[in-house]
Amino acid sequence: MLRDDNGRLPVHKHDFHYHPAPKGDNPTFKCTMSLQPANIETEHGRQDFFPSADEELVEEIIKKIFSDQHYGLHDVTNKESWVRFSLNMIRKELKARGKTRSIQEIKQSLEILTRTVLEVEIEGQGNRKTAYTAPILNDMTRVKRSDWLEDPDAMWTARLPALLSHAINNLTYRQFNYRVLMQLSSPMARWLHKRLSHEYTNASITTPYQILFSTISRDSGLLHHNRTSSNIQTLERALAELVEQEVLHFYKAEKRNAGRTITDVLYTLTPHSNFVTEMKAANARARDARTKLAQR
Repeated sequence: MLRDDNGRLPVHKHDFHYHPAPKGDNPTFKCTMSLQPANIETEHGRQDFFPSADEELVEEIIKKIFSDQHYGLHDVTNKESWVRFSLNMIRKELKARGKTRSIQEIKQSLEILTRTVLEVEIEGQGNRKTAYTAPILNDMTRVKRSDWLEDPDAMWTARLPALLSHAINNLTYRQFNYRVLMQLSSPMARWLHKRLSHEYTNASITTPYQILFSTISRDSGLLHHNRTSSNIQTLERALAELVEQEVLHFYKAEKRNAGRTITDVLYTLTPHSNFVTEMKAANARARDARTKLAQR
């Protein structure tokens, strides 16, 4: 609906807050994200595309492939991370997770990931701002269709984002449950799972996680209904999915009203014991990483 008559999309901008883990030791940063859409060739001519849930899933699979020592290479000196993969590897992984896509759909997702330009401005002290600008995937080496037909396992290569390489270099990339993430059906549920995995480092049944509806709306950028009640329903379906997947044990919602109007909702999330165990394992790995970094 945002496309003009020539199939072009505007640059999308969104403000959000980012809080590095561990939460108690780091300040909150105000950020602005800009997305310049990918312009790619389709059967209907050239059109603009923003990254969608399909591209999110393909990106997560590429990062998983990178974690395999046979397909990932991290250059500590240049702070670069490279990954080799085939279209068949992505297709099989998607199918294994119940999210079947065709080879052509996967190729289109890869084109969108390499042609979408992401820019993030992070406010610093005073009026200083730090800016990061890059495609989501860099330096993609593709395999032509004729070559792929002869060998469906022909390997592609890509360079992962510099921000990811920086986290790997500094041993700050947190462990999370990939299997659960890929089983979640909605982008909102996946965003919540990532947020909890990153920020909820003190997860326990006796220390629930509290977050406002307005915070989720601001930071996720995934609630687009005109009516607040519809956005709340979308969010609570995602929370119910996290309960079903044993990330949460249960959640409570405390509505804040001004007359009959809902102004905000405070959500109290109690983690499932499985998630608590995973977070303890992630914390232990993070501690070990910090110890190794200090010994360099």
